[in-house]
Amino acid sequence: MTVTHKPDTAPHSALVHRDIALVVDDDDQVLRLVKRVLERAGFEVVTVSDGLAAHEAAVEWRPDIILLDLMLGETTGDQIMAALREDFRTRLIPVVFLTVRDSLKDKVEHLLSGADDYVTKPFIPEELVARLRAVMTRSTTARGLSPLTGMSGNADILREISRRLVQHSRFAVLYPDIDAFKSYNDHYGFLRGDDVIKTLATIILEVLEEHHSGQHFAGHVGGDDFVILTEPSLAEVIATEITRRFDEAIPALYDPVDRDRGWIESEERNGAMLRTPLVSVSIGIVIAEPGSYSSPAAVAARASEVKGVAKRMPGSKWVLDRRRPPERFR
Repeated sequence: MTVTHKPDTAPHSALVHRDIALVVDDDDQVLRLVKRVLERAGFEVVTVSDGLAAHEAAVEWRPDIILLDLMLGETTGDQIMAALREDFRTRLIPVVFLTVRDSLKDKVEHLLSGADDYVTKPFIPEELVARLRAVMTRSTTARGLSPLTGMSGNADILREISRRLVQHSRFAVLYPDIDAFKSYNDHYGFLRGDDVIKTLATIILEVLEEHHSGQHFAGHVGGDDFVILTEPSLAEVIATEITRRFDEAIPALYDPVDRDRGWIESEERNGAMLRTPLVSVSIGIVIAEPGSYSSPAAVAARASEVKGVAKRMPGSKWVLDRRRPPERFR
């Protein structure tokens, strides 16, 4: 049985971005119909006829939206959506259920369980396309994603930390921050500054994927600050790999003259010339033990404090907090 039908192009390889829709349904006739409708509307479409392969396809293709049948043989749309929401690589992808079950009870139940919309069969093609476009627009705004990196923003970061605290989980918090970023931004302009931020975001996601864990979470606080949650046993490995890759990637973002001499020069308000080394990354690591922190704000404050220790050292580096949290963080 053919499980996955892929477009002719590689994921996100087109020069002009086309939104990717992943369609999961065990009815080949429905798959062909939906694929035809969405392609006419400008989508790039990946179809999967086996529910067990849906999660894998979502990880591989990172679609902009997933259209998911509720009943898929050995598994259900609810089970697939739960797996998608638990995986940091797919948790933010909007999911729309496509099903013949059209009772109000079914609609309300699945919308409350986390689906972004609910479309019944048979559907009107124009309405289906309009609903998907509306969900994608709402999702970007409602989920509070970083417009620069597409990663979770502050609200989602705090929710995830809070969830782990409530569950009394033991987890590691990594707080990466770019050193000397303001000088780079002032010297080269904010567009090239954005490239530095996006470079770090890409490195973070790549490292987390290569050291995959069900406990991974990554968010962009804003500016040049990020937050990573993971299992404690992987914290130092991840931090080491991020700092190494960042140092390897950064020289390419400088003009040759600045790259060769290893610093940029700028004039201070008093007329003095200031030399700033190439940007680096500092990471503070805190291990949140069950019951050790009273709130997400307390965890964030401690991680920020440890990151501050790292920033006082030259170059890219990470610092692991080995102390018990003081009373003010509990």
